[in-house]
Amino acid sequence: MEDTVPKTGTQNVSEKLAALKQDVADIARVAKGRAINGTKEWATEHHTATIGIIAGVAAGIGFAIGLLVGRSRS
Repeated sequence: MEDTVPKTGTQNVSEKLAALKQDVADIARVAKGRAINGTKEWATEHHTATIGIIAGVAAGIGFAIGLLVGRSRS
């Protein structure tokens, strides 16, 4: 016995999946924009905290690089 699915049904499902994919892409684009704008606004309002976070991240990266370089010299 063969599974017979009418082409119209398959096309209908394909069209619905394409529409769903587009909707998800639109939602992701809006969420990304909101996250970026929110981050920019927060950084503008909290200068000292922003500088502290950047300094902490830079120190962590420097520490990690120092460990890697130190291990390779041993």
